[in-house]
Amino acid sequence: MSDTSWTSFMTLLRAGLWEQNLPGCDIPVFDWPEVLQLGRDQAVMGLVLRGTAHLTKHVPETIHAELMAWETALRRVSERLDRVEKDLLKEFRQAGLHPVVQKGSAVARYYPDPELRQGGDIDLFCPEFDQTRALVPMARTAPDGAAVFSRVGVTVELHPRYYDLHLDPKRLPAPGTPCGELLLLSAHILKHAIGSGVGFKQCCDLARALEALEGKYDKEEFRAALRGAGLLRWHQLLCSVLVIDLGLKPERCLPGFVPCDPGPLRKIIRSGGNFGQTGAVRQKSLQGGAVGRKAITAAGFLRRVPFSLRYAPREAFATIRELLLGNLRNGK
Repeated sequence: MSDTSWTSFMTLLRAGLWEQNLPGCDIPVFDWPEVLQLGRDQAVMGLVLRGTAHLTKHVPETIHAELMAWETALRRVSERLDRVEKDLLKEFRQAGLHPVVQKGSAVARYYPDPELRQGGDIDLFCPEFDQTRALVPMARTAPDGAAVFSRVGVTVELHPRYYDLHLDPKRLPAPGTPCGELLLLSAHILKHAIGSGVGFKQCCDLARALEALEGKYDKEEFRAALRGAGLLRWHQLLCSVLVIDLGLKPERCLPGFVPCDPGPLRKIIRSGGNFGQTGAVRQKSLQGGAVGRKAITAAGFLRRVPFSLRYAPREAFATIRELLLGNLRNGK
């Protein structure tokens, strides 16, 4: 993608993320196809759509038609995910269980138009994991220990732990609290950044959460949680991307926040897109068999070892070890 197309995409993304007008801004006709491709690659078409609503200059008719088709599709997916999630929560709670929604609808509520946050699957943290797992005997076990199944075409993942962190949960904020949710989002982005890749969708989630939760949590408690997890340096890098690239207000970050060079994470985001699906490693993995895909995925983790060692060494090695051992246990 050309730099001009990337600049146009980022302009629309920020406008849609914060609902800000773009007076006098115009996207060249030849940039539009690439801008929409970037929106698809980064899984933020809903925000690109909202960004175009803040343009004061003409959007080509063909582009407008495509955006309207995307809006219809996004709302339909959102409605289906919402319906399945509500049914599952009701079913599990009636069985005396206490699942907690991770990401998904929990973070979508921080957007001005939640239905335009591009959904994928449903993630539930299940404190009573074994009992919950027993209610879905058809579920397969993922390398990270999650139980994965499909409900009317929607992928559902049941997780035995709330955080993507290898620490005693008693040392971390309570699940579902504002401080806990922010730690979850930050750690989730790290997990994918050191692995297959991560895109702007997850970064936008954290930016919206930081904006919505300002004044509703103890920032020193959050700092202590990040420090205890060994993620303070990582979170500074992540917030630098949120501030410099996405336009988050610096005061939404930890007190005393000073941006660092966002380049290392920006490179991962730009080169691979959402969960690294457009990166070279991901494309090769899609062409290979099951063994080949796992080998290439492992190679992706190893390729990012320098990045991992710099920003979150403890979590990086724990995650790699867990995934490799999980694959060996599954034998597939």
